[in-house]
Amino acid sequence: LASCQGNELLPTNPDLPADLFTSCLTTPIKTALRWFASRSLLQNITVEMLDRIPGRLNDRKTPQGELNWIFTAITDTIAWNVLPRPLFKRLFRQDLLVASLFRNFLLAERILWTANCTPISEPALPPTHNHPLWQAWDYTVEQCLAQLPAMLA
Repeated sequence: LASCQGNELLPTNPDLPADLFTSCLTTPIKTALRWFASRSLLQNITVEMLDRIPGRLNDRKTPQGELNWIFTAITDTIAWNVLPRPLFKRLFRQDLLVASLFRNFLLAERILWTANCTPISEPALPPTHNHPLWQAWDYTVEQCLAQLPAMLA
């Protein structure tokens, strides 16, 4: 996995992590929330608030856990839609760590595409940055952020 092609420059944005690609791979929910908040019309959401979303990623009964569960479902479905079945099975079903990295790679591709970067992988994956299911993820994140001030009150 690589963050961009050789002729591209990585983005710099003070509102986002310095190494955006690695952040997508290692902390996808946190990175996705920060990226969405930086582009959102919701004005009252701060980075500090994003860091205080209640719960744990592995507990679906909490806001963080529910976001993680939805993210997994959406990215798995995007992969299922665009990849040949043998490749989907190899990347998303044989090894949990590989599946997690490639799921998070789909997020990196989406975010970095908006900065004119094209993350690359071996095996190469078709573009997924504009898959219609990302709209479901955007809606989920928007709903979470809209409720965040009340959640933290």
